[in-house]
Amino acid sequence: MSGRHRKADPEGSVDQPIEASAADEGPALDRPSDETPPVDRPSEDPPPAAHGSPLPTVGRAAPGPTVVASRGRAAERARRRVTRRRRLLWAAAVVAVLLLAAVATFLLTREDDDPVRTSVAGREAQRTLLVQVTGADGVAAASALVGVTDGADDASVVLIPSGLLVDAAGTGDIPFGETVTLPEPAAPAEALTDLLGVRIDDSWVLDPEALAGLVDAMGGVQAAVDVDVVVTDAKDRQTVVVRAGSQQLGGEAAAVYATYLGEGEPEQARLARFDDVLSGLLTALPDDHDEVASAVTEAGADARSTLAAAGLVGRLVALKEADEADGLVSDVLPVTEIDTGSSVTSYGIDSGQVAATMRSLFPGALQKDAGGEVLRVLVENGVGTPGLIEQARAKLVQAGFRFVNGGNASRFGPESSSVLIPDGTKKSLERGERVAESLGLPSSAVNSTERGQTVADVIVILGGDFTP
Repeated sequence: MSGRHRKADPEGSVDQPIEASAADEGPALDRPSDETPPVDRPSEDPPPAAHGSPLPTVGRAAPGPTVVASRGRAAERARRRVTRRRRLLWAAAVVAVLLLAAVATFLLTREDDDPVRTSVAGREAQRTLLVQVTGADGVAAASALVGVTDGADDASVVLIPSGLLVDAAGTGDIPFGETVTLPEPAAPAEALTDLLGVRIDDSWVLDPEALAGLVDAMGGVQAAVDVDVVVTDAKDRQTVVVRAGSQQLGGEAAAVYATYLGEGEPEQARLARFDDVLSGLLTALPDDHDEVASAVTEAGADARSTLAAAGLVGRLVALKEADEADGLVSDVLPVTEIDTGSSVTSYGIDSGQVAATMRSLFPGALQKDAGGEVLRVLVENGVGTPGLIEQARAKLVQAGFRFVNGGNASRFGPESSSVLIPDGTKKSLERGERVAESLGLPSSAVNSTERGQTVADVIVILGGDFTP
């Protein structure tokens, strides 16, 4: 994004990562390593998984003419966007050449030419919006989680790789980009909430036509195109659809550029281009709310959102105001590359870096329970009824807990549910009672256990007395 593009500080002003904070307060609970119970799944077969957006074949063409932006504030904002893109693309090159699993963490903690690192002050009213742009196959090619605060001149954006593996309810681990193809519209937001521990209030999904319509309604966007965007048709003919250079892009060109990933490039390169188009949109956004509403309407039936048009207008205007006040902070989600044996790159999160990033950028949207704590609750299905875990999840997330899917319990049949805590201390008992209350279970369900684990603070085994 434009604005100052300050990188989130994973140290210093940020609290300790979530994983560490839980460990500091006492022993955690875990599933014994020799247990591998079947995973809770609904009886219906999940939809066939896609394999990411098709990647156009890259060719090289002579650079086109460069359009130089006018001097002044607009030029300075464009210069900052180019600087950020160079950093992101440099990061992408390192990933591609070195293929280091921890390279994203390195990039987030490295020293660079801009030493300014700040975090957004925590506020209760931070509202979040998940923005996704799909490719021709319906899979989300680029995604961004946006956070704005009522009455404040700051905002946050974190860019999310399409290949990030998430646990989708009733489906299992799939690339995040594919969650948008699942029957449940809330699947992307729910999967990301569980992974990141951040509340996601709303979503906005645009296909290429919707993004193109939005850009055209703004009169185009200024972009610093880093490479020639070359596509290959079914007859192996190559066409340069966007030439490299700083230029004004129309809707169709902007949509292609925002979702473009060249052969051999890591997803960080595509996210940098998506960020460039989002930045251009904010710069081009009219000051008049009615004009913004008219532009949003241009996305038409090719976009879907949990927000009405007025709600989207409010979020976009808030982002523009933060951008103009240099209060917009954007970053790429810290991930590590996972070798799955597939030709499509998959990513997992660096939990420590992610925890720090979320605390820094989305302090007012963290999942916290009534006690003000970040508590991870692992839920197992002790009954065997499909969908029971998802129903428990909804109650827990609503109460502010972080949900962890534990699948099926090692055995079925208990009439009473169990809420397991690591010890009998007052703090653990209070935590267990808050979890039990959120699920409609009696306090007598809370018991201490010697079962050790590291992924949750409380374990719930659903029994016959759990009422969805």
